Amino acid sequence: MDKNLIALIKILVKKSYITRTDLEVETNCSKRQITYRLEKINDLVEAKKLPPIEYGNQKEIIIKTETKNFLIEILRKSYNDKFYYFDKRERIIYLYIMLFMNLEYLSLQHFMSSLKVSRSTILNDLKDLKQELAKENIKISNSRSKGYYISGPELDIRGYMMKLVLLSLEDDHNSVVFDSIIDDYHLESFQFSKKTITELANKYKIHFVGDRLDEFIYIFIFLKARLKNHKNLTEEYLGKPNLDIISEMKEYKFTGELLSYYKDTTGFSEQEFHYITAWILAVSVGNFAEETEDKPIISEIVDRIMIRFEVLSGTHYNEGPEIFKQLYSHIRPAYYRLLFRLPIYNPLYPKIKEEYSELFLLVKETMKPLEGLFDGEIPEEEIAYLTMHFASIYSKKRDYEEVVKKNALVVCSNGIGLSAILYNELKEMFTDLNFYLPIDAVKFKDFDKPVDIIFTTEYQLHLIEQNIPIIKINPIINPRERYEIIRQVYTLLDLSVFKQPSLESIMEIIWKYATISNPTQLYSELLSFFSSSFKLKNEKKEKGYRLIDLISEDCMNLGIDAKDWEEAIRISGNSLVRKNKVTQDYVEKVVENLSPYFVITPLVALPHTRPEFGALSYSIGITVLNRPVEFGNNEKPVKYIFFLSSLDNKKHLPAMSDLLHLLNQKSFFEMLDGTKDKKAVLEYIRCYTSQSTISSSTME
Repeated sequence: MDKNLIALIKILVKKSYITRTDLEVETNCSKRQITYRLEKINDLVEAKKLPPIEYGNQKEIIIKTETKNFLIEILRKSYNDKFYYFDKRERIIYLYIMLFMNLEYLSLQHFMSSLKVSRSTILNDLKDLKQELAKENIKISNSRSKGYYISGPELDIRGYMMKLVLLSLEDDHNSVVFDSIIDDYHLESFQFSKKTITELANKYKIHFVGDRLDEFIYIFIFLKARLKNHKNLTEEYLGKPNLDIISEMKEYKFTGELLSYYKDTTGFSEQEFHYITAWILAVSVGNFAEETEDKPIISEIVDRIMIRFEVLSGTHYNEGPEIFKQLYSHIRPAYYRLLFRLPIYNPLYPKIKEEYSELFLLVKETMKPLEGLFDGEIPEEEIAYLTMHFASIYSKKRDYEEVVKKNALVVCSNGIGLSAILYNELKEMFTDLNFYLPIDAVKFKDFDKPVDIIFTTEYQLHLIEQNIPIIKINPIINPRERYEIIRQVYTLLDLSVFKQPSLESIMEIIWKYATISNPTQLYSELLSFFSSSFKLKNEKKEKGYRLIDLISEDCMNLGIDAKDWEEAIRISGNSLVRKNKVTQDYVEKVVENLSPYFVITPLVALPHTRPEFGALSYSIGITVLNRPVEFGNNEKPVKYIFFLSSLDNKKHLPAMSDLLHLLNQKSFFEMLDGTKDKKAVLEYIRCYTSQSTISSSTME
């Protein structure tokens, strides 16, 4: 079947509510192209004597249940169709997997025969693949004796294969290219491997995160094929810590028993056993209640992260043990991903970095001292997942309302942090719905409570078979998405509260009586307008304080002499006491609870304590010493003290983001050292804040 039709059918079965305009935007196709493809789909539908898809210029597209089920069946068959032709991206994936498995000799003719395309197509695809791989430190070469082959660091070669699997399966679980490779090269079947791995996972009580099981199976099949051709880890593996601990884990026993089910695995080295074990750990849930050999190591890392984040952000945990467990569940698999350079795919990374910019920066700064453990910078996609965890910790909460009309369930395939954000976002949007606590997608089949609507982060075909309205949603919602989600929910559940007119109807009226020079921009602005009007009466966006808002001349001490750390803290804190920003008890509590973590970067300390100990306002005092003093018992010298007072865990976060940016500017310290003019300091910070490109948005 035409791949354009398949792509359109995917969108149609995903959405519970969609318009023609939405299809044009999402597919980047013209009105004429969409109309043509809908007509072609309706030809198939009517041939089966099913109700056709109803569509108009701007109106909602209506698909009857029996028609939608037919379209789902078309999708299933398309993936198994022997006449299915790969697109360019799928061909590139196929080529890399062939090279990855390191078959004895690969020529252009091998590629052409496998993919059933011309020589020129293969050459163009190889050219594009070479450009991609060059960014990954991997090279494609060609010789008379070897044919085409890849070379480079083995961990990078494996990591790129894993990345391709992750990205492809993220796209509506499209595994057709991998299934074709398995069939073409007579590898172990996916179903056999899935049955074996599932049984062993149950035996050893290993719980894979969401859909990571399918990813694990495909990666395992291709990795095993490469290992059979003696492409093993060598010097790259040396120096990895805690390998002796890995050998004692249940995941290591799982690996040994799993490999025993297959031929030609007896020669795999101990290094490969460790590698596969680490990979299993990287895609499974960390359970703090389980006494594992690595628990002390992971717990120490989580503890360091929590303390440093608390100091850097000026926030304080109210539910420390629960937060610790939540972070532990993410940090344990992340530890092994980072240690063995295993890839991670976070589709929400760009939105998280944009929408939670201050929090993202704070989390990134929090993780810097841990980079030494992993021989390099921590990928921002990992930072984004951690940001989601901290965002869920500080999300606004509403009191539970007894009177509810409908039951809603959040089904998530990507872990606790993402589902927590989604859960809190939706509770804010729909206070008249009863939300059950989020569940993992694999647990949905065992969920026995009444559900009227499902929200999910990743559409799955088995969910729609329940005949329950399903809405796919990102946890970070822009105005367009917000409008669509609210309309879907109130329309699908027939809730009378929804009183807003249809945007599509308004657009249709405008089209009828006016000439629109830029319909896309008009549609976008109307979306923003209607989305803002949906906000709850008591819901107000809190912009938060920038750094300049929290600093005053009266709370500055420049060019100060202090005999020790305690005097330096008291000088800085007492200036806030005089301006009624904190009480004297607050200063005493800071002195009493002095922590080495207050030293957030060389020569810089950020002391603070809980608001309930005497914070009266939001404020940051600046003290610059003439000579550094040793801070507490950790013998770290400190010259610059930023004494913080805040009343909650949120409004001051933009200011903390500003401060972290400033602390990376050499000119900022040169200015502090070179002046005793408090107005000059204020003006420097004011200019910086006004020119900063940091988004002023904060967590909602």
